[in-house]
Amino acid sequence: MPRRASARGARAATTAEHVFTGDDPIRVLLAGPGQGKSTLLRHHLLAASRRLLAPENEADTATLAFPVLIRAGDLVGAPLLAPALAHAVTEEYGPFGLTEALTEDFFRHPPRPGARWLVMVDGLDEVPDRTARLTLLDRLAREAGNTDTPYRFLVATRPLPGGELNRLPRAAGHHTLEPFTDDDVRTYVRKRLHALPDADRHVRAFLHGVRRTRLEDLARIPLMTAMLCQLYEADTDRPLPDGRAGVFRSFVELLYEENVHKGVGELHDRAIRTLVDRYQIPEDRRTVEKAAENAREHLPVLIDHLAHERIGGNRAPATVILSAHPHARRPDKVKPPLWDALLASLLRSCGLLAGQGDDVEFLHRTLLEYHAARHATRDPQARTLLFDRMFPAQRLRDRLRRAARRTPGVEPLDPLGLEPSYLGFLLDALLASERPLAAATLRGMEGLFGSADMTGYHLLRAQLQLGSSLPRPRAARWLTAFANSPEADDRSRVEAAWDLADLEGHLDDGAELLARLAQDRALHPDHRTWAAEILAGLEGHESAGATLLLRLVEDLAPDPESVLGAAQGLARLDNHGALGVLLLTECAMDPGTEDHLRCMAAHSLTGLDGHRETGAALLLDLAQYGSVTAAVHLSEMDGPHREDGVGLLTAYAGDRATRPYDRATAAAALADVAGYEDRAAGLLIELARESLPGSDSQLTAAERLAELDEEAAAELVRPVVGARAVHPGNRLRALLLLARSLTHQGEAARLLGGIAADTATEAYDRTAAARALADVDGHREEAFDVLLGIAGDGGVPVWDRVDAASELAERGEESSAGLLAAFATDPAVPSDARVRAASSLAMLDRHRAAGLRCLAALAHDPQGDEAQRTNAAASLTTRDFYRIHR
Repeated sequence: MPRRASARGARAATTAEHVFTGDDPIRVLLAGPGQGKSTLLRHHLLAASRRLLAPENEADTATLAFPVLIRAGDLVGAPLLAPALAHAVTEEYGPFGLTEALTEDFFRHPPRPGARWLVMVDGLDEVPDRTARLTLLDRLAREAGNTDTPYRFLVATRPLPGGELNRLPRAAGHHTLEPFTDDDVRTYVRKRLHALPDADRHVRAFLHGVRRTRLEDLARIPLMTAMLCQLYEADTDRPLPDGRAGVFRSFVELLYEENVHKGVGELHDRAIRTLVDRYQIPEDRRTVEKAAENAREHLPVLIDHLAHERIGGNRAPATVILSAHPHARRPDKVKPPLWDALLASLLRSCGLLAGQGDDVEFLHRTLLEYHAARHATRDPQARTLLFDRMFPAQRLRDRLRRAARRTPGVEPLDPLGLEPSYLGFLLDALLASERPLAAATLRGMEGLFGSADMTGYHLLRAQLQLGSSLPRPRAARWLTAFANSPEADDRSRVEAAWDLADLEGHLDDGAELLARLAQDRALHPDHRTWAAEILAGLEGHESAGATLLLRLVEDLAPDPESVLGAAQGLARLDNHGALGVLLLTECAMDPGTEDHLRCMAAHSLTGLDGHRETGAALLLDLAQYGSVTAAVHLSEMDGPHREDGVGLLTAYAGDRATRPYDRATAAAALADVAGYEDRAAGLLIELARESLPGSDSQLTAAERLAELDEEAAAELVRPVVGARAVHPGNRLRALLLLARSLTHQGEAARLLGGIAADTATEAYDRTAAARALADVDGHREEAFDVLLGIAGDGGVPVWDRVDAASELAERGEESSAGLLAAFATDPAVPSDARVRAASSLAMLDRHRAAGLRCLAALAHDPQGDEAQRTNAAASLTTRDFYRIHR
């Protein structure tokens, strides 16, 4: 069935196939666990291959992108792209009839004249080392920036922490694969169960089972929908399991049961026999057979152990990891390659892992997390140890008891430092443990989720969205406490009330909270409006929400921006939108209202059924009287309105009477319209050449041009780099553009190195120079030394020190952690700098939990100003907590 993907900044979702089309040199496909990234890539690979091979399509394939699928991990250790592609594709397709290894040269050139390779890089989030991920992103960005490259790239990943994807060019398209809607789930289930007798009855029974077991949110994750359908098909009379862990447990059991019918036992017998038959001495045969049978007997334990090692960052081959386990230890008589071959055969045929080159990997990251959690909770002793590591003892009696049984060298395990999906499996296992430990886990979760703390709330909503087996009454109490907490930020309070309304059996409770927040004058008007609009969207509460929006229109006057927000919410309601439409129209037509608000009102009308043409006409009127923003909105529409916008943007960009900044803005907006990139580039070049060399207007035009053509931008500003009459700050801007050019990178690196090392230069400029220098091949360490020196220099202004340390953190440099922690916790440091330091600290894998806790403390600090609390809360919200888009 067609999937939907939303583009960053787009107003509506498109079909997921759109992600593979177009000429963008690099795109990113984002989705959470189990959302179907890998499946979508493989589906496109298969469909495109069939289309390309069909004789009737031969004339149409000259300019198509030929898809190639490779795992990010296979690129990390590969110095060159073409050999890595050749090796990965050969390994992938060798077992399916590929008779000759593909060569590097095959992938160094376009597949056909005028065509390119679409290199689909899957699983960037599965590369455990942050520095390796950043280095890989830099490599892809550089390759994509080559004008004669034979490649386009599509990078598929879970959301990454700390803005890692910002390393890609600004023009890189970001697309989010949306979860299933309820209609999608029904469509998928009908298609999956259509072969069963009386299929409609089974569809109804399946959907009823999903509701009964509170799996609606979970079923919106495609992987989980597929697993639930497979469980239902295996036994239509058996109730669906309750909760995510129950689904995975049943699914894994089903895989083992089905393997009986796939002859897996025979495959294992044959592999063991092949190994044993190499030895003729009876004692040797018995020793080898006993060790091999022991490995097979304990295969589930070995798989759990492998997952535990993998999630801990051990990237050694699976056979190397398992050979060190007592149940898979190699007998002295067996040579390592032979034993590795046996273990690989056992693993490949179990149904949970697949061959990945010379190694094996779990079919899905979530399966790895589930099995790693099984290992961590494998017996009472392991569960007790996990509990002790995760939850600090509150009572003296408990602390003394733990001290008596403490294992030397065991470190605490901060839940904030764990992937939310993995944390959910751990908590589910502890809650299902023996009664004393389960009760203690509930008490520990009170401290984790129930303190009305920002981190606790985000951890809680991640678990609810993932489908973890949290007790719903307690979850409702925790959400209510947070939504009522005046210390929490406005947006999160409204979200918590919405989460409560989504919780089974608590619709009315959430609605009551939303109504209360909408009427709370202490909240920002935007969030009051949002609460009322959410309320109007809840079943049975549209009238109440509409009434509150009407009150807000009166209550928020005379603030036109706040009134506009309330009017927008009102206009979106099916049965109460007339007044909202009237207010938007009046705002858009009012010459006494600021132009940007008039544009917002007219733009809102274009998104309402029946009012598109009215909004477009108002935008055209505004654009003709000088509003570049209105012209941009028109260019984003379809048909004649798009052409109107394009014409006006072209006119603005070429009009010398228009402000240079607006001309550059118009040309940059024109570049976002498909098919007009060349026209936009020409207008930017024209503007840059008209401007005084080294002036702000020239550099602004060149900076916008660099998003389209880095080499052309570099040629424009190259004379500025050596011009002494130019302001030093503008010379640096020109130099940063020069560094983006492959042709002039060497010259730029030499000059940047001089600025970065010059202690007489402003620290801000030194940091900017070092930042650019770090992106030039061979200069990374030089740049890092400069940044570390600035960050540690007590004579440098503190904001510049924080900026330098944050730059290091964004590149995964652990040496910045101590400095960032000190800045974040120092009350003498300005509050905005403390927030920046804490946010950057959270980017470092080994310090994520510490950074998140610093942000939470700053968000709740009663001594901090409102800006500090708001910024800290916003930064905390953008960390990589798991999130299903509503």
